[in-house]
Amino acid sequence: MRFWHKILLSVLALFIAALDVSVIMVMKKSWQLNMDSEMQRASSEQLLIANNIYENLNSIQARGTALTPILLASVSESYGDYYHKQGIYLQLWENERMIYPPQKGQFGKSDFGKDGQPESSDERSIQLSTQLPAPYQHLLLVYQRDISELFNKQQELNRFFVMINWIVGPILLLLLYLLIRHLSKPLKLLSETSKTIAEGDYTKRVQLRSKDEFGELALNFNRMAEAVEQRVTELSDMAEEKQRMVDNLAHELRTPLTSIQGFAEFITTANIGQEEQQTAGGYILSETLRLKNLAFKLLDLSVLRHQPLAFQQVDISELFQAIQQTERPKFTDAGISFHVHHTIPNVWGDPDLLASLLVNLVENAIHASKQGSEIYMLAYDLDGEAVLEIRDTGTGITTEMAKRVFEPFYRGDQARSREYGGAGLGLSLCRQIAEAHKARLSLNSVLGEGTSIRLFLQLYNNCPPTL
Repeated sequence: MRFWHKILLSVLALFIAALDVSVIMVMKKSWQLNMDSEMQRASSEQLLIANNIYENLNSIQARGTALTPILLASVSESYGDYYHKQGIYLQLWENERMIYPPQKGQFGKSDFGKDGQPESSDERSIQLSTQLPAPYQHLLLVYQRDISELFNKQQELNRFFVMINWIVGPILLLLLYLLIRHLSKPLKLLSETSKTIAEGDYTKRVQLRSKDEFGELALNFNRMAEAVEQRVTELSDMAEEKQRMVDNLAHELRTPLTSIQGFAEFITTANIGQEEQQTAGGYILSETLRLKNLAFKLLDLSVLRHQPLAFQQVDISELFQAIQQTERPKFTDAGISFHVHHTIPNVWGDPDLLASLLVNLVENAIHASKQGSEIYMLAYDLDGEAVLEIRDTGTGITTEMAKRVFEPFYRGDQARSREYGGAGLGLSLCRQIAEAHKARLSLNSVLGEGTSIRLFLQLYNNCPPTL
């Protein structure tokens, strides 16, 4: 049974029960008040009749006339005939003998106790008895009043109540159905939306604008759905990135391992001279260096993902001087001019990671430049941020390549990358170093003219970030 079914049946049952109990109690109270009113009226009429008979008997005795049973019956008859038209019946008893009417009517003296109240009576009539005042206390006046009309009205009221129940019940059921369906509509929307999300459509939201508890629940549900969608998207991207990294890694490892295996077999199985051995050993050494560099790059990427940084003030002069000393032999061998210039003294960051970033960018610039080209390493202030820039006048790259150069294992020029033993991880490592510094990394390149890569950092006089 659905929730709104339970609410509908419960509310309907409670409402009908409360209505019936209330109406029954009102009807009982009304009946009791009507009966009390009829009893009071009957008692007043009986007392009035008894007083009138008493006055008549006193008047008769005052004229000196003896009170015979016939005379008593005559007096009683005059009142009996008058009140009979009103549904009232009278009896007059004298010493256990009924005087009026001549024959026993609808009730007898035995129906009444000594106190004048009826011991047993017709349920559709009121019966009372009382003795006349002295000296006529031997006379007993019995009064009976028909209240069938009151019973008939009560029965008609009961039938009307049953009819109202049959009419109001279906109407109430319909109104409650419409009301509860309207009130439970948000629950239906939440259920349908959650089912859709469970089936994989994380973009679904609850379209509910009410300001009650259901509206608040829908708002929180949508927030939860957004968080779930974002998390699922992140997990999906991470899974794709990991799968792509595994695929690329497998591809990168296959070539050097195949080369190493081939040259190792050549050395161990062939009858070759010393010069050929040195050549084969050189190839094995170069491929081994490629694998080592690949392993170190992957290790650096893993460390950046899981280890928070402790920032400190980095001296630009010392940083640039260390890079110059490290890369000077490569510039000399490549015949490339290297220029350094800075207008800011310090930045906030990790000196080792910043050095690694600049070395990767400088080596990429060397690989992309021809003999006689120029490479610049700059540090300056731009709109309140410290900028570290590597600029070259090399071959440059296309717009499509520029969109993917920061992806792991991506290599724009396959031949040149393999020539220099690259695995396509250098710029990916630079991107993660930038993210670890809460910095921005931008690349501008024109094919045939050169490339500029800039890292936007906090200035040395800014507050260090809190991690």
